[in-house]
Amino acid sequence: MKPFSAKRFEEALAQARVRLDRRMPAAELAAAAKPAARHAERIVVRDGPSVHVIPVEKLDYAQGQDDYVALKAEGKTILKQQTITSLEASLDPSRFVRIHRSYLVNLERVSKIEPYGKESKVAVLKDGTKLPVSRAGFERLRMLLGEES
Repeated sequence: MKPFSAKRFEEALAQARVRLDRRMPAAELAAAAKPAARHAERIVVRDGPSVHVIPVEKLDYAQGQDDYVALKAEGKTILKQQTITSLEASLDPSRFVRIHRSYLVNLERVSKIEPYGKESKVAVLKDGTKLPVSRAGFERLRMLLGEES
């Protein structure tokens, strides 16, 4: 290291203190970085050298698989390293609903809900895909679809 004078050191220290005083608090910085009301418009998935961009309006559903989600869109399934909970938090809750602990579905793709067995139900998508619906998921679906008891 080069030798430096005490005066130069004091000037550098004073400049650093001024910069620290001007720093934005962490909460304000986080709020400025991403407004809370914004939801993801696309999902980006890195697959080796290629990158897939999935517009959320084309996403049919997502299936949680441990620390991964299988994203189903336009007849293709793409695996992304992300939890289903964090994906759910990034999507618009008026368009996507958690119907089961492992499934998140685009409401526009649901064509009907059918009974399956004694007390369980399945959501049938417009392409014929059947997804399990939990009791809590059924209640969320009913509320979002505006169905009466």
